[in-house]
This record gives sequence, C-alpha cells and structure tokens, in this order.
Amino acid sequence: MVTNERTNPDVSALARWMRTWISDQGAIHGFHNHSVWGTNPFTFLDFTSGHAAFSAPALIAYARALARRPDDRGLELWRRAMGYQSQAVQPDGQYKHIGFQVGESATTGLIHNVVGSLGLLGALQHAGHLLPEAMVGDILTTVRRNLDACERYGGGRPGEEGTCNQEYARVWVKLLYSQLSGDATYVDQIVDDLDTLIALHHHRGVPDEECVATFRTAQDKNKGGILEPTEYYGLMIAPLVLAYRTYGHGRFLDEARRICRHVTRSAWTDADGMTRFHRYWFVNDRRAVKTDTPMLIAGMGLTLYGMDQVLAEGHDPELADFVQRCLRTYAHYQTPAGYFASATGWHNEADVAPSTAWHAHDMLFLVDHLETPETFWDEVFADRPTLSVLLSDRAFWVEDDVRWAILSPLTAGDLSIYGRKDRDTFARSFFAWTDREPLPAELEFPDAPMFFVGNDGIYRVDDVRRPVDVAVLGRLGYLGDI
Repeated sequence: MVTNERTNPDVSALARWMRTWISDQGAIHGFHNHSVWGTNPFTFLDFTSGHAAFSAPALIAYARALARRPDDRGLELWRRAMGYQSQAVQPDGQYKHIGFQVGESATTGLIHNVVGSLGLLGALQHAGHLLPEAMVGDILTTVRRNLDACERYGGGRPGEEGTCNQEYARVWVKLLYSQLSGDATYVDQIVDDLDTLIALHHHRGVPDEECVATFRTAQDKNKGGILEPTEYYGLMIAPLVLAYRTYGHGRFLDEARRICRHVTRSAWTDADGMTRFHRYWFVNDRRAVKTDTPMLIAGMGLTLYGMDQVLAEGHDPELADFVQRCLRTYAHYQTPAGYFASATGWHNEADVAPSTAWHAHDMLFLVDHLETPETFWDEVFADRPTLSVLLSDRAFWVEDDVRWAILSPLTAGDLSIYGRKDRDTFARSFFAWTDREPLPAELEFPDAPMFFVGNDGIYRVDDVRRPVDVAVLGRLGYLGDI
C-alpha cells in the first residue's frame, strides 16, 4: 500500500534518487541496510554511510542509459563514478568499502570485491567507447589485480569451502574480463569452474523436479542447510547463460532455466496481492521447509536480470509472466521520490530504510528491461524540493536531496538516526538528559515530520509546513494531521 498501481515502476525517478547519493568524488553513499539479514552498520555499531562496492551495478545501469540516450551531464556523472570505483583499491588489490551492512568493520570478502568488478566490466560492455582508451586500460588492470588479490579465497577457484553465489560471481567476472581484455588467463578455467559449482551446490527437486536450487555451501548440501536466498540467484543465472553463449554448452542454459523455475515456483503473494520473492528453503535428506518472510522488495534486480538473459535465449511464458508480475510489485512499492520499500516483515528500520546498493541492482535490471525515455537525463538531474517519507507504525524514513533520517513515530520506539547524503558517516541523537554529545549541527533535520500511531491509523503531529509526500507500508493508513 505504498503509492500506486502502475504496471511498471518509474525508472527515471529511481535513477534520479540514486544520483542524489553520488558524491563529488564519484562515491555512491548510502545507508547500507541489508533487508535479507536484517542488519545495517548501526546494528554493528559502525556509523558508515559512505561508498559500497556492492552498489557498482548502478554503473552498468547508467552506462546502458548513456548508450541509448547520450548526455553530457550523464557522461560526467558516470565517468566520475567509474573513476571512483576503479581507484578505491586497498594496497593488496582488494577494493575498499566492501563491508556493506557492517560498514568499514570489514575489509575482506569475496562477494563485494567481485560485484565491484562486475559493475566496472558491465559498464564497459555498454559504454566503454565513451571513455578514454587509457582509462579503459586502467580499469581492466584494476579488475585483473583484484582477481589476483581474490585468489586468497579458495585459490581463485570454487571448492568445498566456498559460498555458491560468491564463486559464481567470480566466474562471471572471469568471463567478462576475458572477453573485454583479450587476456586468456582464465579461459581454460571457466567451464571447469562451472561444472564444479554445479556438482558442489546444485540440488534438483525444490519445489518440484523441473526446478534446480543451489545450496549456499557444500557443507549445507552434505549435512542439510539453507538454499541460497532468492535475491542472489542472478549471480548464478547470468554467468551460466553467458557461458552458454560463449562455449555453446546447452547444459549451462538448462541449469539456468531450472534455477529460474525454482524462483518462480517458490514465490508467494503478500497481503497487498503483490508477487514476492521467497526468502529461502531449509533442506535436508528428510524435509524441505520454506520461509517467505521477512523478505526484501528492493534487491530483486539481479535475479530478474538473470531471468531476462534466459528469456533472450527463447520465450518462456512462465518466466515472462513472473517478470511482469515483479514489475508490478516494484511499481506498487515505489515512493514518489523513486526509491522502493526495502522489505516487509521485519517491523523495524529494515523495512523502510532504502539501501542504495540493493537499489543499484534493481536499477540495473529496470534500465536494461524498460525503455529509456527521451526525458531520462532531464529527470535524473531535476531538483526535488519535497520531503519524502516512507512510514510504518514502528519506523519511518525521511529524506530530501541532502539529508536523511531514520526515526520512530512518537512513543513507538527509539530510532533517532541522522545523516547526510554528502557525508560518509552518520550519527544518532540521544536524550537531552544523557551525558552524550549532542547531534552534530550539520546533521540536524529540524523540518523532519513526526507522527503518532493510533488504533485507527497514523497521524502527523508536527508543525512544520514544508511539502511532504508520505508513502505508507503496513496495515495502518496515513490519516493526515491529528
């Protein structure tokens, strides 16, 4: 019940919202809410709201739009973001800013390294011709160095200790890098890597024999454990399809299509009648048990992008219908400011606080799937003075083009988090009767609205008269001023 009943979401509004988080240096800032695991830097006592390499798929989306609709403003924005991601590198060759929901508390990890490379390589595929040749070379050198650095994880190849989606994503990077660079280092590894991953992780029969899922780890397959959450399946589907196109092995496309069926046939319909990704399954040799919620809304994009790759290899009514239903889900849960509700079921900030990283994955799919209108770049660079609120009965998000906050309705909790889109750290305020330092003046948000949750609905109780658009998530409606 967020905003509307359009068939498709407004991709220009989403791209505009993403632009408001990109710094003068090209970093993609954000409050990095992981609405699948229910965590964010605040829960880890890390107050980081700076760049996340997991946001790199936005680079592909902007590149795709530029290739369709050239624009000097868009080109400058994209080049700046490409430059930042390709230069934000640790001394050992791993990317900086790979902690995502734990912020700068983590400086190692495979998945956020390889997604950073995927963003750079995918963007070069679409718009590399718009960059100076020397910059393209530098980006490819960075990706190769990152692949070398990531050999610390399993020696650079999938194995018993790896995580399925992460190892598949590394193979995807090897495929793209090989095609774009002409470097043949990985060519002879790729087919073996994929066959190893299929043997270690794939599981047929959930929810039926036409479906293939993947265990998150080989240990889960051997002892019983969880299958991958749905939002990660694009990291398996897309490289399987690309390998099919590259090597002609039909088994890779067959596996990709069966994974898509696992996603479509595990989906559920929420209280608003919208098609939703399931969370994951727990499977052992006796039972398969599914959980649907709490589960994300923003973040479906990579899996849907993978489905589009399968559909490009032959029409499939079941998959095509599912993609269309998910587009309606995006549209239903999109706010006027362009971002989506993050999730349902957490009943806290994980539902309402939008992560730029998950939205970057959605933007990749949506820009690729939908038309790029003539007005796209004008809308991306338009000013939007109105405040935006995503409201629930336990937490709400408020933002303009510079400031943001995560707050609780009056007496409904103690969320009091404040940040700025142009800063890489945020803070929380404390009660005046505590001995803690006051909120830094530059983070204050004096015209943020406040709400009261009654039995019959949610009311606004502040005196600020700045224009606000309010979208609501949950069973209680917004009833205006009290």
